[in-house]
Amino acid sequence: MNTLLISSQTIELVSRLTGQKLRKEDLSPPILFLVALIMVLLGVIHADGTVSTEETQRLDKTLTELIPANNSLQQFAKLIVKGVQEQQIYTKVEESLGLTRCFSEAEKLLLISFAYQMSAADGRIDNREKEYLKIIGNRLGVDGRFLTVLEASFSNQAVNEAAALAEINSLLDPAQFQSLDALFVRAATHIIQHLPGKQKQQNTQANSARIVEQAPEPKHQNNQKHSVSSYQELKKFQESRQQLDKVCGKLFSTLRDGSDRNIISANLTEETTKISRKLQSQRFRVAVVGEFSKGKSTLLNALLGEEIQPVRDIPCSGTVTVLKYGSKQRVICKYKNGREEEISPQQYKDKASISEEAALGSVGDEIASSELQEIVFEHPNLELCTNGVEIIDSPGLNEQAERTLVTQQVLKTTDAVIFLTHAQNALTEKERELLLYLKKELNPGNDNEPAKSIFVVVNFADLLRREESRKQVRQRVETIVQSQNVIAGENRIHFISAQSALDAILSGTELDAILYGTENEYVKSFQDFTKSLEKFLTVERGAIAVQQLAAGIKQILETSCEELNQGQKILEGKLTISQEDNPKIFEQMAEVSGRDVKIKLLAGNIDGSIFRRNSGVLESMGGRIGKTDYFTKC
Repeated sequence: MNTLLISSQTIELVSRLTGQKLRKEDLSPPILFLVALIMVLLGVIHADGTVSTEETQRLDKTLTELIPANNSLQQFAKLIVKGVQEQQIYTKVEESLGLTRCFSEAEKLLLISFAYQMSAADGRIDNREKEYLKIIGNRLGVDGRFLTVLEASFSNQAVNEAAALAEINSLLDPAQFQSLDALFVRAATHIIQHLPGKQKQQNTQANSARIVEQAPEPKHQNNQKHSVSSYQELKKFQESRQQLDKVCGKLFSTLRDGSDRNIISANLTEETTKISRKLQSQRFRVAVVGEFSKGKSTLLNALLGEEIQPVRDIPCSGTVTVLKYGSKQRVICKYKNGREEEISPQQYKDKASISEEAALGSVGDEIASSELQEIVFEHPNLELCTNGVEIIDSPGLNEQAERTLVTQQVLKTTDAVIFLTHAQNALTEKERELLLYLKKELNPGNDNEPAKSIFVVVNFADLLRREESRKQVRQRVETIVQSQNVIAGENRIHFISAQSALDAILSGTELDAILYGTENEYVKSFQDFTKSLEKFLTVERGAIAVQQLAAGIKQILETSCEELNQGQKILEGKLTISQEDNPKIFEQMAEVSGRDVKIKLLAGNIDGSIFRRNSGVLESMGGRIGKTDYFTKC
C-alpha cells in the first residue's frame, strides 16, 4: 500500500464517516483497508434490495475474525459501519472506491474476495449482486478471470480456470502482507482457506495426470482463537515499527526529489533506504535451551498450540529447528552443502529426531556425520510468530559435543534465551555450569555482568504436590540465581507446567477458564511467562533497536535541513556563487522552501508521534459508539 497516494478526498471521506478531523498520518493501511472493506460489504448487502440475517451475521463474523478482541479497531469498525449506513456511501461507487487508489493489486484482490464471500452468505449470489460485484471489480481493475474464479469458489461450483486460481493464491499469499499489519495476514489467510485446495482443483479436471496430495490441515486449526496470550505488546511494537518505516518512505520521497535537483546529497537517500530495510527485516529470535528431558519440545508445542515438536523419553532434538511464520504449514531442510529440500510434517518428525541407538549412546557418530544443518518449520497459526518472533529449538546441552557446538552458534543471533530445568531436580550442578556458560556467551567481554536476556523456566511444577515443596524449590532457584549473579531484570524466573498448559490449549478449556473465572493455575503461570517474555522483547530489545533507527533518521533530517539552509542562504544572497552558476542554482532552489517545510514536519514526527499509535485516535471515538453489533439495521 502506497500511503503517499492518499488524497485529500480520502482524508475528508474518512473524517466525515467518523465525525473526527483526521490527518493523513492517522490513516494507516489497516484503517484504510477496513473502511474500504466495510463500504464494499455493505454495498453487497444492499445490492439486491434486501438485508438477510445471514448477511448481517457474515459482516459481524468477518470483522470479528479480522480484528482481535479488545483491539481499538473494533470500535473504529463499528463507527465506520454506522457512518457508511447513515450516509449510504456504498451507493456512490466512485467516491467509496477513491480511497483504494493507494492499494496494491493484491490488496484490491483481497478486498473483492471478501465481497464475493459476502454475496454468497445467504446461499446464492443474486443477479443484482453479480452485477454490483462486476462493477466494483472493474473499477478496482481486477482481472476478469479472477472475478470468475471467485464467483465459482464462493458459489461452490467447479473452478475451470486453474491458472487464474494459482495466480490468486500467489497474490494472496499471507507472507506478502506481513510487512503491512497482522490484520492483512489474517485477512489473506482467511480467503486462502476458503478457496479450493489443490486436491479439489485437480479433481474437477477429468484429464488430470496425477492428483497431488494436499498437505494435511493442522489438527487444531482454530487454536489461534484459544491462544493463552494475545501478544498485544508485540502487535503494538510492530505498529510502531511500521509507523517509523512510513516516515522513512515519506522522507525518502522528499530527499530523492531534492537529490534529483542537486539540492540534497544523494547519500542521504541511500542511508534512508538502509534504515527502512532494517525496519522491514527486524525480527526477534528466541532460543529454547536446556539439558535433555526438561520438556523443551512440550514447551514449544504449548507456544504453538499444536503437537508439532517430537516428544520422546530419550534425547531426540538432533539439529537446530527454527519455528517461524509462514502462509502455510511446510518444512524445509537446509543441509551443510547449501542444498534445501521441502518435506512433509511427518517426515519432519523423523528428521528432527535422532535414532534411539544414537540417543542412548551406542552409535555416537550419527550426529557428527549428519549433513543436516537446520530445519525450518513454517506455520500459519502461531500468533507469536505472526508478530515477528522466530523460535529456535536448539539441541540439548548435555548431549553430543556436535549439538553443543551448534547451540553455541545459535546463541550468537538470539535476542532471548529460555533455559529449562526440572522442578524435581532444579538447577543441578551441571545446569549451574551451563547457566554460567550461557551468561558468558551472551555477555562477550563482560563475564562479571549478569545476562539480561536469560529466562529461567522451571518446568513440571505440577509434580510438586505439597505447598512446602514448591516454596523450597522456588527458594533454591532464586538463591542460586542471585548468588551466582547469572541473570538481571524483572520476572526472569517462572514456574510452569508446559504439559498442563498444552493440554488446556488443545482441549480449548483454557478459554472457558478465563471466561468463567475458573482459570487453571498452570495456564495462568504460562500466561505470566509469555507476557514477561513479550515485555522484554518489545521494551528492552525492540525499543532500543527502533530508537537507534529513529536516531539515524533524525540525523538524516538534521543533515538535510543544514543542506537546505545552505541553499536558502545562497537564495537570499548571503553566500556568493560564480556568475555562471547563478541561473542553475536559483532554478534548483525554486522549491527549497516547500521541501524545507516537509522535512521539518517529518523531523517533528520523530520526536514522539512515531510512537503514537492509532489507538489514541480511535479510542477518542469510542464515546460515540454504543455496545452494539457491527451491523445496525437502518
